Amino acid sequence: MTPLSAYSRLSINDLQVKACRGDQAAEHALFESLAARFRAFARQRVWDNADSEEVVQDALMTICREYKALTFETSFTAWAYKVLDNRILAHIQKKKRRGEKVTRMIDGDQMLPADQGTPDPDLKRRLLSCLHKLGKANVRYARILNLHYQGFSTTEVCRRMSVKRETFYSILSRARAMLQNCLESGNLKS
Repeated sequence: MTPLSAYSRLSINDLQVKACRGDQAAEHALFESLAARFRAFARQRVWDNADSEEVVQDALMTICREYKALTFETSFTAWAYKVLDNRILAHIQKKKRRGEKVTRMIDGDQMLPADQGTPDPDLKRRLLSCLHKLGKANVRYARILNLHYQGFSTTEVCRRMSVKRETFYSILSRARAMLQNCLESGNLKS
């Protein structure tokens, strides 16, 4: 088995080839590298950290689910960034349709929400209620969502919850969708 430091010298396309051949360490290095690059890229276009993280996780989940079955006309990297770009565009269009306020930049690096002030007490109450409902409906979903938002890395959450990376992305995406639906309608499922 190749030491992990050797993987850091490989390109994303080379890691993808090794991962498709069943090399678990290469797959781990591939998704760690993609996640880091995607976060930097997405934060330039989606200013809200939580929204950009959700976009990145959705893109990674799609890539994780499909990359082994596809052949690439250009390169895996180009395809992966196209997946991310499509998720970003869909997010921006969704925000525009909802008429939500977009985050604005201040002094280049510092980002603040357009409406800054005290958190809405009604939103906090609904969020806690929805989190409670999610915990009752599916403890695993609630725990993975909680660990992720506490700042644990994907690798650490997978280790703690004994799940594969693909499963993590899938659960995180479903849990977020259920939470958002609950906030909007009061029900976990639509």
